Amino acid sequence: MQNSFQIYLQKTNYLLIKLFICNAIHIISHYKIYKFVVTPMRMKRVMNCQGLKGPPVNWLLGNMPDRLRLESAESEKIMKTGDYDIMPHVLPFYTRSCQAYGKTHFWWLGWEARIVITELDLVKEIFANKNGSYEKSQIQLRFQSQLLGKGLVTTNGEEWVTHRQTVAPAFHHEKIKVMVATMAKSASSMADEWETKVMDGGGCVELEVGDYMTRLAANIIAHTAFGSNYERGRKVFDQQLALIDLYGQRAMQALVAIPGYSLLPTPLNIQIFETQTAISNSLREIIQSRKDMVNKTKKYSYGDDLLGLMLTTTSEKNTSRVEKAQFDMQALIDNCRTFFFAGHGASSTLLTWTMMLLASHMNWQELAREEIKQVCGHGDCLLDANMLNKLKIVNMILNETLRLFPPFVALTRQAMKDVKLGVWEIPKGLSLHIPILAIHHDPNIWGPDVHEFKPERFANGVAKANKHPLAFMPFSFGQRFCVGQGFTLVEAKCVLVVVLQRFRFHLSPNYRHAPHHNITLKAKYGVPVMLECLSMPNQSQG
Repeated sequence: MQNSFQIYLQKTNYLLIKLFICNAIHIISHYKIYKFVVTPMRMKRVMNCQGLKGPPVNWLLGNMPDRLRLESAESEKIMKTGDYDIMPHVLPFYTRSCQAYGKTHFWWLGWEARIVITELDLVKEIFANKNGSYEKSQIQLRFQSQLLGKGLVTTNGEEWVTHRQTVAPAFHHEKIKVMVATMAKSASSMADEWETKVMDGGGCVELEVGDYMTRLAANIIAHTAFGSNYERGRKVFDQQLALIDLYGQRAMQALVAIPGYSLLPTPLNIQIFETQTAISNSLREIIQSRKDMVNKTKKYSYGDDLLGLMLTTTSEKNTSRVEKAQFDMQALIDNCRTFFFAGHGASSTLLTWTMMLLASHMNWQELAREEIKQVCGHGDCLLDANMLNKLKIVNMILNETLRLFPPFVALTRQAMKDVKLGVWEIPKGLSLHIPILAIHHDPNIWGPDVHEFKPERFANGVAKANKHPLAFMPFSFGQRFCVGQGFTLVEAKCVLVVVLQRFRFHLSPNYRHAPHHNITLKAKYGVPVMLECLSMPNQSQG
């Protein structure tokens, strides 16, 4: 009798498990069919009814194969030096689609439909995000969170508000002022190294400044972020750079558009996971050691670096519950990863392209140098934020560099509800693709000289440089503008002051002009320049 009852229970459990699995498969299959078949068909029908068109798609991968093929082919080409009409080179798929289907068209990232928006009044409405109508797209957040964790850049709604409240105080302009001396010291160390190379080279030497700017930005962010923990922070930064490279490799694969692809145990995904884990563990140790130091010494302040300022903000919240404390630790880790990436990526990119443009336009290099000499002296006085604020010409040069070569070439937002945007009916779930690079290079906004390096267009400020207040947005706009914008610009000014006080440089004949978009807009082959010290006789001429 007992054996029969046990057999009955086993059969019943087996049937229940089988029923559960069947129901789960049924629910999942219906969800997948709705998400990956019904929803895309609805999106396409809605857009077609409004007269919107777009390139033909691969059902599984959307337009990714065609886009990557065009970008790969174009990236092998070398542009003419001095040609700043980089749109067809950097965004060939977008350029071709505009020619075929108009500026406002749609394309597909996997199963996610994206409508391209370049009309600035509509862009302004999207960034205003009234009533929470537009947030970052889910596919965008999924990709970014694999690189940065769940921090300020990779969250929406109330969760984003919490992260913003934690991070923003660390980037207040009064806090950044304190960091000027640290930035200038790091730049001076690099300049000392350059000076030695110039002397060893007989008065003039070729240097690839792109690598130096990458290293310098890493040093500055490690010092300003971790202060006394600089060496450990620098190690984490190197790991983060490795992760960015791995992430860039995966982003160039068409299969990345398939949901769940990043979870497959491919060699690249395993390497990414191991690097992510190493970064999190290293940051956790740094953060915990700072907390332990404060607890041990009974000091109130966690320090004036970025980590200390974030810890101070976090400690003011109610952390009595274990869950809240754990959240704060993970939030700190992810936000450290965020400002490592955002602070370094924007700064190194901006400095590299600025060096290229100044090396190509010696007249502007001399104008900037003369202004620096008048405002900051010859390098024998300490830099401060008040000096940097007076550098009008340097500021004009940086703005024009950001216009021609913005660090991030596009932004995406997703409609969180059915909305009306201008004449367009936007269904919930449709993503809105805003090509910053295209807006910055639009002759209808900036004039016929749009592809020329003309810093004087910013002589009267950004608002009067073009025909629309939103035409210039290298750091985004609205609520979600880049919180590190001030940090990046102050850092760039510090570095340029130090470099222009001590060196003159022009573009090397070995320079190959090849802007390349891989997460940020980089110089694919670097920027080699011929460098000479101002304190030495000019031996590069004649």
